[in-house]
Amino acid sequence: MKRIETKIDTNPARLFLRKAIIGFFSLALIFFVSFCILYSIKEFIFLKYYMYIYAFQHIVWLFGFLYFKDMSSETVIRVYLSYVLIAFYPIACTFWNAGNPVVFFWYLLILFGAIVFDRKNVNLWIPWILGIVLSIFFLSSIFPNENITPISTYKLNILTVIATIILASYFALVSMKMADIAESMQNETVRTTEENTENLKRDKALYEAIIKYLEENKPFKNPDFNAQLLAKALNTNINYISRAVNAGGSDDFHALLNKFRIDYVKSMLDSGAINRYTTDYIYTEAGYRHRSTFNAAFKSIMGMTPSDYISQQKINDNS
Repeated sequence: MKRIETKIDTNPARLFLRKAIIGFFSLALIFFVSFCILYSIKEFIFLKYYMYIYAFQHIVWLFGFLYFKDMSSETVIRVYLSYVLIAFYPIACTFWNAGNPVVFFWYLLILFGAIVFDRKNVNLWIPWILGIVLSIFFLSSIFPNENITPISTYKLNILTVIATIILASYFALVSMKMADIAESMQNETVRTTEENTENLKRDKALYEAIIKYLEENKPFKNPDFNAQLLAKALNTNINYISRAVNAGGSDDFHALLNKFRIDYVKSMLDSGAINRYTTDYIYTEAGYRHRSTFNAAFKSIMGMTPSDYISQQKINDNS
């Protein structure tokens, strides 16, 4: 059976956002359970069952988010905010129909949540929330009035205010922490960019030193010449050699070495060396041990075989 591996997100901002959402769902669940208990005691049938539904739905939200670890936090936030705007509507209308404005605290919390968790789309949430709130003033009369007593209203308002203060404080803490993480990530990006810039300057300087050493000393003529010998000659290490070669535009040290060897062969052929020496001598002089290796490297770089290049030279010389 093939094992499915889950990719672990290491982005600090997204990791914290996920934890913050879990924390919010947990707090919201506690408050809804508290409201369930209070409404059950007071036997407000309409409100009681709504609160049971809200509590159950938040259990689903919480455990669903915990279980589906690959779920996008941003998507969950937008879906949840849309859900809660609609889900609170009957309760808001019932409270307002009973002459209790404290229920609008929950819509204020929704706005805070949008600002904290989905700030880039807050310009869309503001008119959406405002439209919902305004509609309550006109449509609340179609919802039942449970004749909530003043003392019951007082107790419910106290719990609502407590929930509002705690959740608003939680949002404020989350917002500050997210700002700290964003600043830290920005500082890390700046530091990494500066470090990469310095490394690139150093790598390019080493690359220039490599090219100068190869041009002046022609160590590539030695068949045994390799990156370790080059690093020793330049008083550096093989890792820096590899990075410098990449910074200079070559795929790797082997490719750079082949380029110098083929350029050396080409310079010999262009100077008429084929009239004095055999092809075997020429490629051996450039640092190749085997004809097949030389032919493959020559064709890869020049786009033709050594014999074709020599034939073309003879034709150019006779024309």
